[in-house]
Amino acid sequence: MNIKLLLRIYAGLMAVFTLGGLFSAESMMESFGMVYTTEAGIMLQFALLGQVIFIVLTLQIINWLGDDLHKVGTTYAGLSVLPVLVNSYQVFTELIPMTSAFYVEQAIWIAFAALFFVYSKENTVSTDANNED
Repeated sequence: MNIKLLLRIYAGLMAVFTLGGLFSAESMMESFGMVYTTEAGIMLQFALLGQVIFIVLTLQIINWLGDDLHKVGTTYAGLSVLPVLVNSYQVFTELIPMTSAFYVEQAIWIAFAALFFVYSKENTVSTDANNED
């Protein structure tokens, strides 16, 4: 696997979450121990729009940077850690209950953060080695 494939998988998973929020918002919120309301639905639409924008940018970065994708690896590792921090804050301050969805989501984000970090370093090392030749 390389960082280009990882970015595509990342965008694909975000697309699945976006579709889930769009077509099954109530079920998605219930899995996190929250109650769906009309007001929450309106805010969710804006959040989903932000996610769609992020998906498009993620897919475009592949075209824009080409062989220099290792440059965004560390940034995407940091971006993948942000949901972990927010989710943890919400659970530990008892804003939302700790459910099995919490653990699954945390594991997904941590895995992406680790993979982005590792692949960004691998490509940097191989690029440095090629420049020495």
